[in-house]
Amino acid sequence: MAQAASAVESPSTASTSAAVRSRGVDPWLLFAALALSCLGLVMVYSASAWLGREAAGAWEYHLVRHGARLGLGFLLLFAFSRVDYRLWRRFAPHLMALAVVALVAVLLIGREVNGARRWISLGVINLQPSEFAKLALAIFLAAMLARQGERVRSFRGGFLPVMISATVTMGLVLLERDLGTTILLGTLTLTVLFIAGTRSSYVLAAIMLAVPILWSQVMGVGYRRDRVESFLAGHNYQVEQSLIAIGSGGPWGLGLGHGRQKLGFLPEVHTDFILAAVGEELGLLGIVAVVGLFSLLVWRGFLAALRAPDRFGVYLGCGISALFALQALVNMAVVMQVIPAKGLTLPFLSYGGSSLLVSMISVGILLSVSSCPRPWRLSDQRASERAASRDGRPSGRERSAAGHRANVRRPVPAAS
Repeated sequence: MAQAASAVESPSTASTSAAVRSRGVDPWLLFAALALSCLGLVMVYSASAWLGREAAGAWEYHLVRHGARLGLGFLLLFAFSRVDYRLWRRFAPHLMALAVVALVAVLLIGREVNGARRWISLGVINLQPSEFAKLALAIFLAAMLARQGERVRSFRGGFLPVMISATVTMGLVLLERDLGTTILLGTLTLTVLFIAGTRSSYVLAAIMLAVPILWSQVMGVGYRRDRVESFLAGHNYQVEQSLIAIGSGGPWGLGLGHGRQKLGFLPEVHTDFILAAVGEELGLLGIVAVVGLFSLLVWRGFLAALRAPDRFGVYLGCGISALFALQALVNMAVVMQVIPAKGLTLPFLSYGGSSLLVSMISVGILLSVSSCPRPWRLSDQRASERAASRDGRPSGRERSAAGHRANVRRPVPAAS
């Protein structure tokens, strides 16, 4: 992967990079995202209808809210797919700074739910800054590593600055008592660093340093330690109800809308445990379909990254695809009682405005990477040089080189 990224930036291919033709967006990537989103809308209504009737007096309470967010998400997906992805490289520091400000704001004025302070109330919606911080960090890492190039193999000049920048974000998210997202951000950082070509020893050292910190955050906090102990003992009520839902669904499911665990038995069934509702009502077939759609989404995302004409596109596509893969795997592992319970949503399917909107924006950026659009003049500082190359005029770098050659003192021929 690092060699592929180096190849697209090497001088030998500089002349051919300008000739890369734009192509249409990846239809399979778009299909996977739309299919997961539509399935999520159906399952959110089915899983939350009873809860909406009990809590708000309307069966369609969650359906209307989720549908409105999904409609906005479709607009954002289309808009971001039409934007040259290279533009985000120029504004990566600004996006990261905005994410940090939002994370600080949620600690100061955020709304506390179940002992965690993760949301900022904006009246009609609740904003979760950590969701946007994930995408901002992916963009920032891609831009930073693309700028560093081969320096990423050095510790002080390449690896350390990236880890310091990511640690600031992870520390703020950890102060919100969101250990799951913190681990997700750390895994994203090490994944992109490894893809960029940093030394494996640095990655292993970072993991070894993170393990005791993670252990202290789990065993030193009461409710997290209780979750681990209940997982080891096999007596977590929420996970037990999730397994009952999946088991009662069998291979074909009880039928859409006929699930029973959503009737007050399984808490958070429309958010973190939406996969259990899928298993109960659509059976093993429904779970396999969800896994297949996520696999298709991640595969096409990585494929789009590999086909990107520059380092930034490679790292950005890999980072976003890795985020989807990691978050989906963690959510499914919790529902299946493979790991201790952790509050992470299932992208596209779970009820939640911030998660859904960020997922749709992320897919829009991936679609832009897959289409390899013609560079915009505003995309980065090299836009004028690319425009000059397309017009057949010498670029600034070429003019500078020509001037240098003209000023070179040539030997005077000897008189005959």
